[in-house]
Amino acid sequence: MNAQQLSDRFQELSQTPSTRHNSPHQELLNFTVRVVDNEYDLARVRQLRSLAYGHHLPLLAAQFGAADALDRDPDVVIFCAEDKSSGDLVGSCRIQVNRRRALQIHASIEEPPHLRGRLVSEITRLVVRPGYGDRLVRMALVKACHLHNIALQVSGIYAGSRPALMRQYRALGFSDLYADQREVPLKHAGGIPHRILWLDSVSAEAEWSAMKHPYHAFVFRTWHPDIMIFSKCFAGLLAEPPRQDVETASA
Repeated sequence: MNAQQLSDRFQELSQTPSTRHNSPHQELLNFTVRVVDNEYDLARVRQLRSLAYGHHLPLLAAQFGAADALDRDPDVVIFCAEDKSSGDLVGSCRIQVNRRRALQIHASIEEPPHLRGRLVSEITRLVVRPGYGDRLVRMALVKACHLHNIALQVSGIYAGSRPALMRQYRALGFSDLYADQREVPLKHAGGIPHRILWLDSVSAEAEWSAMKHPYHAFVFRTWHPDIMIFSKCFAGLLAEPPRQDVETASA
């Protein structure tokens, strides 16, 4: 194919509407999702955890609302969802990556050979305020975790689900890690039996598209300005270096 033929072919393709890939569109939410980066918001997240877990597991409310050392781990990011109208926290989750040490879930499961040695993550403390009517909160938090994983080149997300919550996790795109759908008592979840779930960061887009997953467009083909997990990355350069750096450079 010569240069003229290449040019003609390019013009033809550029004028042909794509039936497979539509341009991403913008959508605003009733809440914002952001990284928890201060003590005040961390305390609010813990209150929300206690409220949400206490709604279903009253005996564990205090445990899940207490201070947790993992919240301060350098490989952990906590996301929170805040209602725009009321300012209330309406959702939260925590994502840990095994860069420096094993995930919590690794202490309770037998990891499949194909995932051993990979950079993987685990989502825990996924909660939504009881009675909050917007069903997109959970999916927005999972989308934040997915974007976080893609940025860090993480293979996928582990999750543990009680049988009563399996329908929710399946709707969020997770599937059983084990073919026999076994339940495993998780040490970091009070020894309660959980199904072990997995969401692959690499293949999720193609798989969701093929199965016509109802949230495919929400996660992969929509820009949500209210999901602000990378906002600090775009703060720009300082107008001038910190005073200490200036003095060091001139010494």
